Amino acid sequence: MTTQALIKDIESLSATLNEQQLSQFLDIMDAMAVLLAEAQSKAEAVPLKNQTVSRALDAVGVH
Repeated sequence: MTTQALIKDIESLSATLNEQQLSQFLDIMDAMAVLLAEAQSKAEAVPLKNQTVSRALDAVGVH
């Protein structure tokens, strides 16, 4: 899935949520961003695993 397609899907989903649901959804997205950033940092710190983690991050649209 491209980043643009992912953003479009998220926008469509968020339009269907009430304020509380949207707040919880955004909290989850923030937590996922932190986890991805940590994974990227660890991938850079461990060169042997770098390619595997990079492929996983690419698969979820993180560059």
